[in-house]
Amino acid sequence: MVLEKLSQFYFKHYKFLMIIPVVMFLFSCFFIAQTIQNDGTPIYRDISLKGGLSATVMVNSSLAPQEVVSKLEEKNSTASYDVSEIVEGSQHIGYIIDTNLKEEMLLSYIENIFGETFEFGDNYSSNFISPSLSSSFFKQASIALLISFIFMSTVIFLAFRQSVPSFAVILSALFDIIVTIGVLDAFRFEVSVAGIGALLMLIGYSIDTDVLLTNRLFKEKGDNYQEKLTSAFTTGLLMTITTLIAGIGAMILTNSEVIFEIAFILVVGLIVDFISTWIQNSGILLWWAEKKKQ
Repeated sequence: MVLEKLSQFYFKHYKFLMIIPVVMFLFSCFFIAQTIQNDGTPIYRDISLKGGLSATVMVNSSLAPQEVVSKLEEKNSTASYDVSEIVEGSQHIGYIIDTNLKEEMLLSYIENIFGETFEFGDNYSSNFISPSLSSSFFKQASIALLISFIFMSTVIFLAFRQSVPSFAVILSALFDIIVTIGVLDAFRFEVSVAGIGALLMLIGYSIDTDVLLTNRLFKEKGDNYQEKLTSAFTTGLLMTITTLIAGIGAMILTNSEVIFEIAFILVVGLIVDFISTWIQNSGILLWWAEKKKQ
């Protein structure tokens, strides 16, 4: 009953509702442009993608990560810092500090902050990533993302062999990537190597829901587009809710930053994809179907 009313409302107002994804896209472009101005790239990158020092500090302290950042900024405000907690079970056991400081300088700062001496291999370890190496890897990852998008577009055109449905699917995938990156930039979320993998996964998921929609509307017999769209929406909604529950559960239950990052990007991407598929893509397809009838 609820889906029926939603379907009727959507069919009456789908052209007006397409303003929503347009506004989202414009806001995302604004945040991406701001990030390019601030960081030189469309996304904020962590140490693995921009280079620097990643130090693991094992210390029993009640300081929150942001408090550690504040204390480090008091000592040197020109450097960049990203601090996260290391938790074992429910117990705090230390911090991971990512920075562009030299190691000797960082050691002197944290020894002063925590009032302890840190020895390499005992309660301290570090990993330095070359900025040129990480920059090269980021370029390669960006190229891989672009190539995957091009191959995906080719397969879609070969599968549907019609310009408007193919364009709608590709536009939806492009919308998903750009708006998801825009949301991450709005939160100043730093993306790692794992985050690039999550964005690649997002392309696959986006195509999955859009192909489901397009197949239901144009490859199944009949001209009752409202009924076919409602059927596709029911299946797509179930897919999205199931995946969202898994993603949110992973974010809540995990202590791993990598798992949290992947889950967070996928959750944001799923919400964005829901809008792009069932408001933007379905609107384009319905408009095209109406034009064909005339």
